[in-house]
Amino acid sequence: MARTLNGAEDGVLFAEDGWSLDVIGDDSAREGWAATILALSNGTIGVRGAIEERAQATTFLAHAYEQAPIHYHEKLKGFAANSDSRVPVAESLGIDVRVDGEAIDFTALRSATRRTLDLRAGMLRRETRWSLPDGRLLRIRTERIVPLDGSTLLVRRLQAEIEGTGSVTLHPRLAPAPSGAAQSDDPRIGVNLASRGFETEQAEQDIVVERLPGSGIAVAAVQRTREDAGWLLAATGFATGRDASGALAERAATLADTALAAGFEAAAAAQHALLERFWAAADLAIAGEPRLAATLRANLFHLFASAGRDGRSSAAAKGLTGEGYEGHYFWDTEAFMLPVLSVLAPDIARAMLVYRAGTLDAAFANARALDHRKGALYAWRTIEGRECSAHYPSGSAQYHINSAIAFAIGAYVDATGDEGFLVEHGARMLVETARIWVTLGDWADGRFHLRGVTGPDEYTALVDDNWYTNRMAQKHLRLAVSAAAHVAALAPRAWAGLAAKMALDADELAEFGRVADAMHLPWDAARELDAQDASFLDKPRWDLAGTPASEFPLLLHYHPMTLYRHQVSKQADLVLAMVLGGEDVSLERKRRVFDHYEPITTHDSTLSASTFAILASEVGHEAQALRFFAETSLVDIDDRHGNTGHGVHMAALAGSWLALVWGFAGFRPQGPALRFRPTRPAAWQGYGFGLVWRGTLVRVEVAGDRITYRAVSGPGITIGHHDGEVRLAPGESWTGALAA
Repeated sequence: MARTLNGAEDGVLFAEDGWSLDVIGDDSAREGWAATILALSNGTIGVRGAIEERAQATTFLAHAYEQAPIHYHEKLKGFAANSDSRVPVAESLGIDVRVDGEAIDFTALRSATRRTLDLRAGMLRRETRWSLPDGRLLRIRTERIVPLDGSTLLVRRLQAEIEGTGSVTLHPRLAPAPSGAAQSDDPRIGVNLASRGFETEQAEQDIVVERLPGSGIAVAAVQRTREDAGWLLAATGFATGRDASGALAERAATLADTALAAGFEAAAAAQHALLERFWAAADLAIAGEPRLAATLRANLFHLFASAGRDGRSSAAAKGLTGEGYEGHYFWDTEAFMLPVLSVLAPDIARAMLVYRAGTLDAAFANARALDHRKGALYAWRTIEGRECSAHYPSGSAQYHINSAIAFAIGAYVDATGDEGFLVEHGARMLVETARIWVTLGDWADGRFHLRGVTGPDEYTALVDDNWYTNRMAQKHLRLAVSAAAHVAALAPRAWAGLAAKMALDADELAEFGRVADAMHLPWDAARELDAQDASFLDKPRWDLAGTPASEFPLLLHYHPMTLYRHQVSKQADLVLAMVLGGEDVSLERKRRVFDHYEPITTHDSTLSASTFAILASEVGHEAQALRFFAETSLVDIDDRHGNTGHGVHMAALAGSWLALVWGFAGFRPQGPALRFRPTRPAAWQGYGFGLVWRGTLVRVEVAGDRITYRAVSGPGITIGHHDGEVRLAPGESWTGALAA
């Protein structure tokens, strides 16, 4: 056995160098978890890390989803009418195995299995020794790649042999799509509205073409195989669309044929080269904590792999690694994932924002459905762009999705300097979505108030003046004004045409500024404490200490209205506001916020821990910062919420990087300057990471009480260090005191 960081003989292991993840054993109770954390994806196709001989419902495509009506007993005006559900497509992993000419049924056999996810190669390797009923051992080896270029392709090679006498043959099996997940009472899994499944139009040994009756989307899968240096090479190509079956099958066949002709080694070389470029920026280290560092690498691998690259898709809450949340995109894509990708894989971040730009018409329609005569409101949960949330208090009432998208646009442009995106897409998106705040709110006592909204805390709904929503709306409005001025100066002719198209004038932009300046941020003078909303602090506190562990998460055991009546938070809300919008809030105020809201937060959402880690670090609560950092980092590797089998928690994985870089290193996305206020937990010897800022690859290394900034490649850069500045020429480094 290779040396590992863990020393365990079973379960999940990291190699000593921290660059591969092993799952050892054949435990059916943990297979869902293993298939998730070993999944491969490229933003367009995802393939779970299942054992081929038992594979079922392993393959997902970003553009393969069913549409079905939402059935209400009492449907009122403006309720979402239909929902999208991403469903598994044709099964691409199965294999038929024959020993001495007889088919083998693996469902009742025992095995010794080792699966290895190589984070630098982007490859899943597997070796299994099956104990056959007659006592002989059957060994099967497989290697698989999902090319990170975004093509809808699976490339794998397989070997099988009998230890002793006998013959064995295998053939990759392409099967029609299996049934999707059954209806669940757990909203994190979701309800499969596509229970009718695919209708088969063609099913042969190596070709499957099926169509979803509701959406009209068809999927063609074509498999090609050949012998290759002692292996059986298999390439499976997919094509999606509403085209005729023959055209789709031809496209899928072209993908498979091209990959087969190139061979496995060519695919492996291309994959390694692409990941080498990514890790040049993204690699990190935590001295004295090798398992944590390896876990963060695995987290970044899944974030990078599952994010949409084609401008027509984004990153779902579970990526393309499982059926959780029906494959929907939420606000956490922009609030948690995009800020990471903007500095590690900016091309992918741009493509995901282009997807949002492409759904702007749907956001207009959604705003009109909610009686807003002006502006655009993005759907709370969606695939195609329209609203898919059937529970409006914790869905469409979360207007803060608009500000999350605005925040992501600002963070992306700050990190990249991509002014072309502002001209082509960003300025219009910012203005049209900012208009919602003006139509939503009203003036009272000289302040501007936002009424009847739900903030990030879904245990508190339909409130007035949610601090987070108001603060992020304020930042959004100001960003829209500054973006308009910048584009007008940068490209006056383009701006004139865009302003005319939007019917936007100087008076409306001035109103944006007035509303932002007057935005009400609730403050409880008696408690000297920022209030989550206008009524939150007046509610009785939920007795979290007296609530049995078996009753968490609360959302599965209590009616929403019971939760709404109490002072209890599902996740970071006001604490998140202090992280994303606390630039002019004193450290003492932030500390009081943390100290009051942490004990009443259940952290039932995996979005919560990273935010608490960041603020805990900022206010000097080191032990809590480390605890929450571990919670967000290990959420899937350790299956801490018990539902990793439904897919990875993409925002939590991104949050582990944020907790390191925004938390301990003290970075915040607050404009085009790169600035850090670094600290080092006493339990760590040091840490390091990289990022790309406006074309410069920067490495940050903390060792003891010293910090080094290095401009590895790209143009020179000025880096803020606490309240000072460091100017680095290309290739230059600077080392100084960690503390201010």
